[in-house]
Order: sequence, then structure tokens, then C-alpha cells
Amino acid sequence: MPKIEIQSFFYDLIHCKNKILSVFDKWDKKYDEDERGALVAGIRDCPDTELITLLVNIQKLATGYEQIKELVDKAEQDQVDEAFVEDDPDDEDF
Repeated sequence: MPKIEIQSFFYDLIHCKNKILSVFDKWDKKYDEDERGALVAGIRDCPDTELITLLVNIQKLATGYEQIKELVDKAEQDQVDEAFVEDDPDDEDF
């Protein structure tokens, strides 16, 4: 398993996730019986400032996952490169 150092933005991701889920939970309670569904009703009735905040948090979350994907890809490539160097036949003495 590749090793990835904990980055500061990981904590921001947790914060964004919690903020997003709290909005969704609020909508689930408030619009439980709405025929449009809680998500649609919440988005339609949400004040612009709250909706913008929600969308910014979703964007931050998506960007953070892109950064994690890049870190994972780099860690995996480093692991492959290391294995390739260890198996390099030019380095062996006969």
C-alpha cells in the first residue's frame, strides 16, 4: 500500500463534508413530506447566500478529492519506480 503523508487540506475536506451533510440533514427534516423531494425542495427554497455557500463547499470537496487522487497516483508511481530500480538487471554483478 502506498504511503501518503497527511496534508492540511484533509481536515478542510472533513469540514466541508460535515457542512454539506448538515445542510442536507436540515432539508431532510424540513422537507420530509414535500412531493418534490428534500433535495429539490431545499435547493429551490434555499436563500442565495446559503446555496452559494453549499456550492462552494461542494467545489472545495471535489477539489480536495482531486488532490488526494494526485497524491495517490504519485505514491503509486513512486512505488512502481522503486520496484523497477530494485529489479534493474543492469545493477546486478555477475
